[in-house]
Amino acid sequence: MTYKARCSALLSWRVTQGARGIRGFSLLEALVAMAIAAMALGTLYRTVGQSSKNAVTVQERVEAAMVARSVLAGALYAEELANQSDGKAGAWRWRVQMQPAVAQWGAPPGRPSPAPQTVARVTVDVMRAEGGDAVLVWTGWKPYRAAP
Repeated sequence: MTYKARCSALLSWRVTQGARGIRGFSLLEALVAMAIAAMALGTLYRTVGQSSKNAVTVQERVEAAMVARSVLAGALYAEELANQSDGKAGAWRWRVQMQPAVAQWGAPPGRPSPAPQTVARVTVDVMRAEGGDAVLVWTGWKPYRAAP
């Protein structure tokens, strides 16, 4: 079969198939495509919404951590925190709880261990409103000026 004959046969096949074969999308295919697109867009919308909510939550936790660190840094000894068990910093409220504990410090190799020291385990609860749920709980250690 020559090249010209093959081209002629292909052209006649395309003409006969073209009238029946290329019709476009059926209604069912269009509905399925729109349903898939709607599910994808719904998932994307939910993901973006959750991300923005998480960003606000992270910002709140950063602010609460700054308040808690500020409270702990404001006192050198545990007795100073015992006098001020709660307070307010801007829109934040905080509450301090202390528990005495004994800390045993390690020594470098070849040196004797220091004597155990009485310290206070200080927990700072930071919340938005008075009596509300804590946004952040921060724990630190403070030495006593004199043994309790």
